[in-house]
Formats: sequence, C-alpha cells, structure tokens
Amino acid sequence: MTAPPRATHPDRALAVLCTGLFLIGLDVTVTNVALPSLQSDLHPGPQGLLWMADAYTLALACCVLAAGVWSDTHGRRRAFILGLALCGTASAGGGLASGTGQVVVARLAMSCGAALLMPSTFSLITVVFPDPSPRRRAVAVWTFVNGLGALAGPVIGGLLVEHYGWRAGFWINVPVVVVALVATGRWVPESRHPRPGPPDRAGMGAVTCGLGALVWSIIQGPVRGWTDPAIGAGFTLAALAFDFLLRWEKRHPAPLLPPPLFADRRFTAAVAALAWMFFALFGSLFLLTLYLQTQLHHTPAQTGLRLLPLAAALGAGAGASLLIAPRWGDRLPVATGMVLVASGFGFLALAPPASGYGPALGYQLVAGFGAVLAAAPATEAVLGAVPGERAGTGAAINDLVCEVGGALGIAILGSLLAAHHTQAGTPQGPLPPSTPAGPSAALTDASSVTFMYGLHAASWAAAAAALSAALIAALWLPRHAGPTHPAGPARAPGLESETR
Repeated sequence: MTAPPRATHPDRALAVLCTGLFLIGLDVTVTNVALPSLQSDLHPGPQGLLWMADAYTLALACCVLAAGVWSDTHGRRRAFILGLALCGTASAGGGLASGTGQVVVARLAMSCGAALLMPSTFSLITVVFPDPSPRRRAVAVWTFVNGLGALAGPVIGGLLVEHYGWRAGFWINVPVVVVALVATGRWVPESRHPRPGPPDRAGMGAVTCGLGALVWSIIQGPVRGWTDPAIGAGFTLAALAFDFLLRWEKRHPAPLLPPPLFADRRFTAAVAALAWMFFALFGSLFLLTLYLQTQLHHTPAQTGLRLLPLAAALGAGAGASLLIAPRWGDRLPVATGMVLVASGFGFLALAPPASGYGPALGYQLVAGFGAVLAAAPATEAVLGAVPGERAGTGAAINDLVCEVGGALGIAILGSLLAAHHTQAGTPQGPLPPSTPAGPSAALTDASSVTFMYGLHAASWAAAAAALSAALIAALWLPRHAGPTHPAGPARAPGLESETR
C-alpha cells in the first residue's frame, strides 16, 4: 500500500476539507439575502417563504448525527464525497427551479449533503493530523472557517443577487464542488470504524424525531407564539423522544450516543460551552443585521461588508488560541473567551439611540476575538474526549450542538426584541431582506428608541448566556494542558487509511 495522502500533503487536505465547511456556512445564510428576489419572482406565500429560509437548518439538525454515524461505519471520505456531490447536484436543481416547492426541495437536499459534509470535515482532521500540535492548529483553522462561511453569506449573496439574481446564489456552489471533488480524490485519505457494532436504528429514529420536533418548535415559536398548542406539542414530542433515547442507549450494545461519553466532564463542559457560545454568537449576528439595516439603513451588501471586522477578529482569536491553549490548557482560553464575548455584548447593551456604527464595530472586535479563542480549544476538547473510531459521531455531536444553540439564539433573542416592540405598541411592518424568516415575522419597524430598548434586553440575555459558558468552563475544564483520550484522535487506533 502506498503512503496515505495525509503523510505528504496535510495542508492541501485541510484546504479541501475547509472548502466543504465554507460552503455549508455560505449556504446557511445566502438564501436569506435572496428572499425578496425569490418573493418577487416565484410569489410564494408566507409559509413558502419561511420554508425556503428555514428548511436548510431544520434538515441539517435532523440528519447530522445520523450522517456522522454513517461516516464512521462506511467511510468518512466517502461521506464527504457523497455530501459534496449531493450539495452540487441540489444547488444546480435550485438554480433551475421554477416554483417554491422546487426551491424548498433543493434546499432540503443541499442540507442533507451538508449533514454528510460537516462531521466528515471535522473527523477527517484526526486522520490528516494525528499529532496533537498540528491537529490543534488545524482545529483552529476549521473553527475560523466555520464562522467565516456564515459571515460570507450576506456579503457574497448580496453581491450575487444584486448583479445576477437569486439563481446565482445556487449556481455559485457548482464549480466549487467540482474542484473540491477532484481535490478530495487526490489528497484526502479514507478512514472508518474498523469494527462497527450493530446499527442503533431505534436510537437514530429517536434522535431524528426529537431533533426535528425541537428545531421546528424553536423556528416556529416566534411566528406562532410560544404559547401556541402546536409549539407545546412539538416540545413535548421532543422531550418524549429524548427520554426514550436515554433509556434505550443504556441497553443497546452499540449505542448511538454512548452514555460514558457524557460522563466525561471535559467532553460535557466543552459541548455545553459551545452550545452557549453559538447561542450568543448566532443570536448576535441576527441582532447586528437588524441594527445595521433598520437603524443605520444599510443595504444587505453594505451590511455584509460592515460585518467583515468580525471575520478579522475571528482570525486573531484563532491565532491567540494556538498560543494559549497548548501551554495553559482548555480552561483559561475557553473561560476568558466567553467573558470577552459577554463584554462585547456590553457595546450593544449600553449603546444609546442614534449611536451609529461604533457599538457594532466594538462588539465585533471584542466578541469575535473571544468567540474563537474559546471555540477552538473547546472543539479540540470534544475531539480529545472521543475515541478515534467514533470520530464521526463526536464531530456530529459537536456540529449538532452548534446548530441547535445557534437556532435557539436567533429564536430567543429575536423574541426578546419582538416582545419589546409589542409592549411598546409599535406597528408591524417589513424587515430587511436578510433577516431570518422565523423571528422576522414577529418584529417591527419601530422607532430607534423602542428598537434600542429591545436590543439592550436581548444583548443582556446573550451576555448572561456567555457568562454561563465561562462559568461551566472554569468549573469543569482541566486547568492544564493534558493528553487526549487514550483511544482518541491523538493516536486514532484502528483507523484504516488508504489512497485512491
């Protein structure tokens, strides 16, 4: 057998994996910018518009864990290639769509491709970078690109829609996917679980059902109202599914979610910190989009450009995490990073009406730096706690936590903002085109003073969430740097590597 590609071109493999990850972040947000163009061209009803915006997030959350387990069993590179192919094919279908239903189906298929891509990109890092120090650098790059893709959506989407129409937001994926498929075959190695146990179909069904009900309820809550019976039924169904899952996993010989994994304080603390961090970060991007467009009256493309300082801060935070975490362990950068995120929300929470771009810039620089300072070592902690043969499952758990945390952040912080508008009696009206469709249905074009009161309340709530993550990290994460799980990614035992 020839030497695996990871031995000769690990940085090229990382670039390919990050390309797939960037596409996911781009696709999550790019359609929001295109919603007004889609509405004028295809004339969808309110529910059709909502599904075009939210179908991607809903299907991704439902499928990502099952996709991670599938990649462990059948091959992570295979899952990555299949995800790329599905994403590219569905994007072409979306570009050719002539009706609302076709766009929704294309978005659902793109999301299924993303569910295969996302855990594969993360778990393949353990194969391409088996040694702790290079792997830590790769995880920092992965974390940075994960945030960069979401930020690039409004910028790239705004420019494409403005000059070429909404179909360009789909077609942009196709050439990137073709190049990535060729590069994957050359530089990305294969790996899989050497001895997978019997499939946990009941556990997988319970997870899919529970997550579908949970994410649907989170998305629909701001639209229908949190007291709507359908929302209550959704949360009840999710609770019942997760209760069954907990009981079932204790009896299954090869559980989908091994209970001992969650008994690991390092893993649990890292997952909890990531959930709270994405709650705050995705919620804040929603608030910033509203602030820049409703209060400062920027176009979607202008708004995207004014979010670029956040990308620079994310890059600086990734570099800082590489200097701090190897020497001081996970606790210091994660706790410090989340305190910085909370401090960044202070710029928004204390901003007076008509305060201009300054509060948004201050938030981006401080909170963006802190977010990746915390996220990179927390993500590394998740990798270090999971045995190498279950890397796909661990990556899927990491991705799932981020998705659900982000959806909760948008829904809850958006609802807090909407509640202040409702209490003030402000009339409802249209919102900026890049606003996520769920919370936007409940928000209004209120006066600057009323809007700022709502922004303050939502920012204080997000700051409290970030401080909660800092407290969890300070109490549960190890004080000093230490070895990864003995069967974990550092050595990745039992992983098969092969070349094409």
